[in-house]
Amino acid sequence: MYLLIAGLFVSLGFGVYWQSQIVIRARYKFTPIIFSVLIGSWVLTAPINDWSFIIMLAAFFTLNIMDGVGGIGEKRLVTNGLFSRVIDYANITGIKMLPVTLPNGKNRVVAVFVINGRQQIQMNFNQKLEILVQTLKKLLPESVEIDVEKLV
Repeated sequence: MYLLIAGLFVSLGFGVYWQSQIVIRARYKFTPIIFSVLIGSWVLTAPINDWSFIIMLAAFFTLNIMDGVGGIGEKRLVTNGLFSRVIDYANITGIKMLPVTLPNGKNRVVAVFVINGRQQIQMNFNQKLEILVQTLKKLLPESVEIDVEKLV
């Protein structure tokens, strides 16, 4: 149990470090919170008297809440979601960007990062397209093509 708690705290430290490097935040992903609510409601059906278990649950829930944060970092792309990770910009082979205007008039940019030609990671941003493209061109290798598409 203590080894698991230590692992969760190391993961929390890792997440805090990389999230502090974010220069443009993506929209928060709520999937980890939904997952936490489901696990929490299942776990809390029985009384808990073990403090180490309570600390482990607190670290687990905190980690899940943090996993919803992601964005464009100074050194790497910080993904968000249940299985969030950090991706070196050298591994990105292409980006597809789609500016979208919502029915309420707000603007969003949907960005799909292609990793090593096989994997795709989608992130949504509230920033303007021009700011995103300008920031990404500074961070990405010159060989990475940024493809801006339009909704018809």
